[in-house]
Amino acid sequence: MNEKNPHPQKNLKNTLLDRIEREKLQPRSRMFFHSKECVIWALWLISVAVGALAVAISVFVVTHRQYEIYEATHENWFTFMVEVLPFIWVFVFCAMALFAVYNIKHTKKGYRYSVSTILASSIVLSFAGGSALQFFGLGYSIDAILGNQMPIYMSQVKIERQLWQQPEEGRLIGKQVATTVATSSIIIFEDGAGSRWRVEVQELAPKDMTLLASGINVRMLGETMSDPAKIFHACGVLPWMMHKGVTAQQMSDQRESFLQRANQVAQKTENSIADLEKELFIEDGAIDEQTKPICANIAAMRRISNRD
Repeated sequence: MNEKNPHPQKNLKNTLLDRIEREKLQPRSRMFFHSKECVIWALWLISVAVGALAVAISVFVVTHRQYEIYEATHENWFTFMVEVLPFIWVFVFCAMALFAVYNIKHTKKGYRYSVSTILASSIVLSFAGGSALQFFGLGYSIDAILGNQMPIYMSQVKIERQLWQQPEEGRLIGKQVATTVATSSIIIFEDGAGSRWRVEVQELAPKDMTLLASGINVRMLGETMSDPAKIFHACGVLPWMMHKGVTAQQMSDQRESFLQRANQVAQKTENSIADLEKELFIEDGAIDEQTKPICANIAAMRRISNRD
C-alpha cells in the first residue's frame, strides 16, 4: 500500500529551487521584457523595410525591362527575363516575409494573430513601401549602389554591360573615338573592354551616325568581320538606356524605332532580291542567303522577321 506524500507543496518547492539552482536562473525586471519586445518589433520593421527594398528593385527591373530590345540578345522574351530578373531579391523578399512572421509570433500578444494575417500584412506593407521607393526612382539607385559597393552583386547595369559586350555575337558597347581620314564609311570605336575596332558604318542610318558622333556611350549591333583584326560591321546604334533619368516613354520610343528600322531593312532586302531575281530571270528563293546585305542576316533582324 502506497503512502501519500504528507508534504507535496514542500517537495514542489524543493524541486523548483533545485531547478533554479541547477539552471542558474535569475529574476528579470519588467524593463528587460519590455526591451525584448521592442527589439522583436524593431526586427519586424527591419524585415518589412528589407522586403520593401526587394520590391523596389524588382519593380524597377520589370518596368524597365519590358521595353528592352530583347530580340538583339535573346531568342525570346522568356529567356531574356530569366537572365535579367533579380531572383536574389525575390528570395530575400520571401525570407523577410517569413522572418516577419517569426518575429511577431514571439511578441507578447503575437499568439492572437494567425500566420496568414501576419504574412499578408508584411507583404502588403513591403509592396507599398517598395512601390513608393520606386516611384521616387530609388529602385535603380539602390541596385546601382549595391553593384558598385559589392563586386559579387550583379546589378542591372552590370548585366546590361555583360549582355552587350559580346563581339562574337555581334554586340558592342562603347563610344566613337575617331574617324578615318581615308573614308567616311569607317570609324574607330572603343568598346567597354578598352579594345579599339575599325567599324564599317555604310549601312547605318543618319540618326545612328549622329548618335555615334556625339561621343557618348552607346550599344552597337552588327557583326564581327574579324576578331583578331578588330573589324566590325555596324547595323544599328542604340543609346545607353540603363540610367536613372530614362523614362518609360523614351524606352518605348526606342524599342518602336528599333523594330521599325529592322522591318525596313528586311523589306528593303526582300525588294532588292526580288528585283535581282527578275533581272537575272532566277526562280524565287534561288539566291543564297549570303548574297543578302550583312545587316539583313544578323540574328536580331532574323528574329524580328520570323516573329512578324
